[in-house]
Amino acid sequence: MARFWLSIAAVISGFSRDRRGAAAIYVAFAGTLALSGGVLALDIGRVVVLRSQMQNAADAAALSAAAQLDGQSGAITRGTAAASNAISNTTNLSDTAGAFTVQSITFYDGTDPTPVVTTDDSEAVYVEVTLAPRTITIFLAPALQAVSSGAIAEQFTLEGSARAGISIITCASPPYMACNPSEGGDPGDDLLDADNAGRQLLTKEGAGGGSLAPGNFGLLCPSSGNCGAASVSDALADDPGLCYTSTITTSPGVQTQQARNGINARLDTGNKNPKNPAQNIMSYGRDSDMSGSTIIGNGDWDPVSYWTANHPSDAQPSDLSDYTRYQVYLYELGETFYRDENKTIYPTTGITQPSGYTTVAPASALIPAAGVPTSSASSDIKRRVLKVAVLDCTALGVQGSGEYPTYGRYVEVFLTEEVSNSQAATYTEIIGPLLQQYSDDVHINVQLVD
Repeated sequence: MARFWLSIAAVISGFSRDRRGAAAIYVAFAGTLALSGGVLALDIGRVVVLRSQMQNAADAAALSAAAQLDGQSGAITRGTAAASNAISNTTNLSDTAGAFTVQSITFYDGTDPTPVVTTDDSEAVYVEVTLAPRTITIFLAPALQAVSSGAIAEQFTLEGSARAGISIITCASPPYMACNPSEGGDPGDDLLDADNAGRQLLTKEGAGGGSLAPGNFGLLCPSSGNCGAASVSDALADDPGLCYTSTITTSPGVQTQQARNGINARLDTGNKNPKNPAQNIMSYGRDSDMSGSTIIGNGDWDPVSYWTANHPSDAQPSDLSDYTRYQVYLYELGETFYRDENKTIYPTTGITQPSGYTTVAPASALIPAAGVPTSSASSDIKRRVLKVAVLDCTALGVQGSGEYPTYGRYVEVFLTEEVSNSQAATYTEIIGPLLQQYSDDVHINVQLVD
């Protein structure tokens, strides 16, 4: 019996000394913790990566859409397409659900301080892009549910959204603005409609101190210097370095004499010194219906009679009967340009000929003797071209003096004749809306906003 108890004691003593099983338990426990930690790290990593990718995609879509908000017709449609295209080009490496998709795109105007939702191409300056939510399954959820008395989410839903805005800076622009005559009138008279190229425009100052009505033209305070009459006149005469943001300040009063002298310096008349006139100062005929209070003509002028009278020894250009005044002016200067009927693209350097346009390349300059200025001429071929800010004056309540948004909307016009002393009216011809793709004077700043 004593041996039996001795054997039992020996067995018990052996168990107490053998720790191999305990080590295995610790290893198993540590392995479980390590595996759980790894799964947790994987889950967190997937969430972080997907969240980052969604935000990057939303940012890219918003910036792409905002870049299209140039105030021109179709801006919102182009912005929507640009956002979708940007999303389709993003790479999603964090899950298998495929490319991100746009859930909503909302456009806003520039109302300060709280922008308002808009569907108007001419007013949209901000865009908000929201992506469709993306759901991730949490790998560690089953393990957490096994040791937790509470509910554990098995999925995590992520969202992505971004808002971007556009600020358009227009340079080499004289202090001129126009109330769009299409506002409250004939939509076909929209100064920003490219199809209105070639129509003559009666540019006249509106009544100082009161509301400006559709069709009225007024002056702006120069973007540098003061808003006095002399300063405005100097800026009308010579506009190098003048740049305007999307907000302009209207100048009170018509300042008739100063405005006349400033504009006419471009045509070698007036009392500005030096004048630096255009290389060609010829006057071109008016539209057949341009009389009285007509703001926009019908585009019907007689280029053939003009050429016959002023170029008796020069062969008429091909298709001369369809040329606008601006196109005849460029042809006389020997400048190459693209044209699609009345639409003109100049200069052509660095611009691929668009579909529908043809190239006009004169063999040489043919400036009539009467068109050569007596003063030292400017080297700027577009010296007779004005960039005019276009405002919806009624909707904005534009007065003789105040700050107003332009939304980057400018129209280029060509001076067709000098401002006369008797009428003090400026006659121009519509070239078309000022677009970044055709002008180095338009600078678009696109950025994310809160």
